[in-house]
Amino acid sequence: MPTIEQVSKRVFSDNNWLKKCALGGVLSLIPIVNIVALGYLYQIFQQGRSEKGISLPEWEDFKGLFLDGLRFLVIGLIFAVLPIAVVTLCAEFAFDGMIASIPLIPVLFMAGPLMSAALYLYSVKQDISDCFNAEALSIMLKKGAISYTVPTLAYLGLCMLGLVLLPFPFFFGGVFYFYLMACAFKDLEKRVRS
Repeated sequence: MPTIEQVSKRVFSDNNWLKKCALGGVLSLIPIVNIVALGYLYQIFQQGRSEKGISLPEWEDFKGLFLDGLRFLVIGLIFAVLPIAVVTLCAEFAFDGMIASIPLIPVLFMAGPLMSAALYLYSVKQDISDCFNAEALSIMLKKGAISYTVPTLAYLGLCMLGLVLLPFPFFFGGVFYFYLMACAFKDLEKRVRS
């Protein structure tokens, strides 16, 4: 499995990396159009799942990026946004003050790996029902914890540092994060099968 450093070297070796990532950040700001940016992240995820070295695609096939982005969005809403929203609401009603955010911390940490695991299951056969395989999700999250902990902490840290400019760190960090998550689950799949 590649390291963050190896992925960084590959991304930064692209002479247009800043332009491509800046465009993704700008597109992330525009409602509806931001789905295209999610499609770009999905294509990066697919590179990791197919064990290709990371390369930043050109911003060309906007229809394909939009459709991939819709897939990414639906899975993200179900497996990341919904759990965060439910725990936030429950914590607000159950606790007062600062203590209300404590139950949210593990959910924020697990949202990325859970969404990535569901995205991985979907990407195998392009069947949305595969995302809801609770047994497979559980195995992926338990056995893959060593592989996804550092990328998840790094991604959360980048997003928290860039809270003011959220779409940019989300997109830029997402390029690394979703590639590494796909690689982690692909590595896990190979270990389980052997």
